[in-house]
Amino acid sequence: MLQQLALWSIQVREKLADARELSVNDVLRWSGVLESPVLSAETLHATLHTLLGKALQDFAAARRREGEKLKTFLLERVTQIEALRMAVAPRVPAAIAAYEARLRTRLLEALGSEDDERVRQEITLYASKIDVDEELSRLQTHLAEVRRVLEKGGAAGKRLDFLMQELHREANTLGSKSVDAEVSRSAMEMKILIEQMREQVQNIE
Repeated sequence: MLQQLALWSIQVREKLADARELSVNDVLRWSGVLESPVLSAETLHATLHTLLGKALQDFAAARRREGEKLKTFLLERVTQIEALRMAVAPRVPAAIAAYEARLRTRLLEALGSEDDERVRQEITLYASKIDVDEELSRLQTHLAEVRRVLEKGGAAGKRLDFLMQELHREANTLGSKSVDAEVSRSAMEMKILIEQMREQVQNIE
């Protein structure tokens, strides 16, 4: 339209020397300059459908990218917890043996006798309270399940949230039963990593 008006203005001034050029105001008031073309319902529907499809594709792609980032984040924490668990396991028997030796000495001093049977009973009782093999085993099982769920994909939020609770329970028990400073430190690091995972799991459907 603007090109057509410019052409007409030139043509008019060629014929009429006194004719003035069109001003901006003249152009803007010209019929059709500021009017938008009327789209048919079919054209409008097709355009909206195309735009909606593109928006949904972009949304799905963004969710996939975010999902992959979240999966990587969680798997990194799983690997770190597994490394801590593997480092803890060899320390447990020696830690229990050292604790039993200290306990035996204290019991013998307290009982004032060489009643080995009584001492053995007391040591066996305490040993059962500080043995963390079961907690380490369950940690391994839960971590393997987290890996399986993440690799499978799909709606996994509730399952992962449950596993986070179980992991925290085992790590907490590991720390409370520990008689070794290094095991206690590892249990605390596990709990921190599990909490980081739990916060991110809240964003998974």
